[in-house]
Amino acid sequence: MKHWDVRYLVLTCLMSTGVNAATLPPLELDTTLPALDTTLSAEEALSSLDTEVDTTLPPTLAPLGGEEAVSTELTDEVSSAPDPTADSTDDFRRLPEEAPSLGEDPANAYSAKTTKANSKTKAKTEESPVKVLVSGADKALSDNIIAFLPSRRRLNCATSAERIERFITAAQPKLQASAEAMGYFDAQFKMVSARRDGCWVLNVAVNPGQPIRVKGMDIKLEGAGAKTKDFATIQQNPPYRMGDVMVHQPYEDYKDKLNQKANQLGYFDAEYKTKQLQIDPDKHEGKVVLDYKTGERYRYGQVDVKQDVLNQKVLNRHLRVRPGAYYDSEQLLKQQRLLEASGYYKDVQIVPKHMEAKDKQIPVSIQAERNKRYTYTGKVGYGADTKARLEAKMDTNWVNDKGHKLTVEGVASKPEASLGFNYKVPLWEPEFEFAALSGGWERSDTNQIKSSALKSEFSYNRRNDSDWQQTAFVSTLYETTQTEGSDKTTSQLALLGARMKKTEADDLLYATQGWQLAAELQGAKKGLLSDQSLIQGKVSGKYLKTLESKNKVILQGALGTTYTDDLTTTPKSLRFFAGGQNSVRGYDYQSLGTKDANDVVIGGKHLLTGGVEFEKPVRDKFSLAAFVDAGNAFEDWSNYDIKWGVGLGARYQSPIGPIRVDVAVPKDNFNDFHFYFSLGPDL
Repeated sequence: MKHWDVRYLVLTCLMSTGVNAATLPPLELDTTLPALDTTLSAEEALSSLDTEVDTTLPPTLAPLGGEEAVSTELTDEVSSAPDPTADSTDDFRRLPEEAPSLGEDPANAYSAKTTKANSKTKAKTEESPVKVLVSGADKALSDNIIAFLPSRRRLNCATSAERIERFITAAQPKLQASAEAMGYFDAQFKMVSARRDGCWVLNVAVNPGQPIRVKGMDIKLEGAGAKTKDFATIQQNPPYRMGDVMVHQPYEDYKDKLNQKANQLGYFDAEYKTKQLQIDPDKHEGKVVLDYKTGERYRYGQVDVKQDVLNQKVLNRHLRVRPGAYYDSEQLLKQQRLLEASGYYKDVQIVPKHMEAKDKQIPVSIQAERNKRYTYTGKVGYGADTKARLEAKMDTNWVNDKGHKLTVEGVASKPEASLGFNYKVPLWEPEFEFAALSGGWERSDTNQIKSSALKSEFSYNRRNDSDWQQTAFVSTLYETTQTEGSDKTTSQLALLGARMKKTEADDLLYATQGWQLAAELQGAKKGLLSDQSLIQGKVSGKYLKTLESKNKVILQGALGTTYTDDLTTTPKSLRFFAGGQNSVRGYDYQSLGTKDANDVVIGGKHLLTGGVEFEKPVRDKFSLAAFVDAGNAFEDWSNYDIKWGVGLGARYQSPIGPIRVDVAVPKDNFNDFHFYFSLGPDL
């Protein structure tokens, strides 16, 4: 018989039906170990480490009454120092008995179980009325113990005592595995059953013992990717800090990070030369040893694109995946998003053909299914002052094989009407920049002041890396304005300006968190295709936040100013007004502003508005809102009168966006009701 020096632990458990775990005496662990025999050869030492001992408890425990002592020997399969003859690809010894769900490293079973402990605990609790109560362990260890237990799906309140005891017997190795996954290698358990409220309860008493703490980490990276920034960042953030409890999950997560980064960047030959957790149970210390070889990085091979919308020259501007470039799965995802966001295609499939790789080059197949050429959208609204409002739009997603786009849009309401077009031409980086030519006719009639205008604009539009939409433009304006009791005035302006806008939202249709900010600056010079000089700037913003209570707060405001000699000669479309649904609710549309000698509102050079809204969910998709708006348009910053409006509203989350119904009154006249209806996202 070969002489093995195997260190062992003796675990003695007393099991008796009907004993409450909370009443059990403290468990004592005998950690006395025999002296090591230093005469063993490396092969013999390795054999001792690889020895497997059947830890299944005898199925002869008495189901009712009585006690039986059970002695189990567990081999210590992890040496206090790495053995030169050991297989360097082996991970830590004890894994759950079920086969891992992932097709790679069997240690992934640890990852799956410890990561999803809480969800598994909930699922198993729902599957069976038989409860498991864990005492003597913290929440993390308790959750992991329950997660590792065999399924209780077939256990119920009528299950026989004998079957319950068989379940307890089968659970013993799982208990030990659950503790070791959390860094407890000296843990002792006593699991007993009891009847409570007509059903079974499984009590697990735990003495976790002293945990294994991280004493050292030896993490090496080799190969072409070892010195790249991506891998260096991972290496600089190891799975543990010195002294941490050696929970197995961070070790698995760290290995996954390396593998995921290798797969993302095309290091498909990457492998672990060594991956070990070295445990010293005497000192309660552990060490991580990883040696990862990335191998060479793969490149894209031939890129085959199948689509029937764009010509090849324009298509190439939309391609970011090019033959010979280094492989990057994130780049493939961005390529898919770019093509889908272009509006030309309704479905894009990108398939890297790994199995056809040659000379470390991977062919890529892109199939893009064309979108509908024409799309139509509409929007309806209602206000007590504006009455019904209808907006209609037709988008031509591509005019020709150069990818040009055309939008025609019209608005009809009592105070306003317009009809216009916008023609877009994608430029060198189509996802970021385009040129546009727009024009149209607008009419405005608020009883006291009327206008009719013809507009045109040529613009260069670019979206920067921070997702700000930036526009530089040159526009022309020919407008007639008539105030009640006054003669018509005609204005002709050539405006040069810029605008920018950004929207951040967690959901474009039903935002719960987000904000929007827009700004514009434009000006004209008399004599340069203009009959007057002016400079105008405006900033508007909106902020939305959902609180922990699910209540929503919305803040909004606008600030504008105009530098011009005479407000009465300024076109109406360049004057500021306040009041109405998107301004100060409780007042008629564009009813707030400077008044002339005839007490007619003629607008203002400056604008200041703000509002706060509080929305509270009440049932399913319904919520109630309360709001306060304030502001005005005026001619002099040193002399202005802020008007206040208050109101209540209801909200409904429809499949096509939030529907809002509001009623508001001026602060100084609670009998002057104004009603508003709108449909669309908050941001």
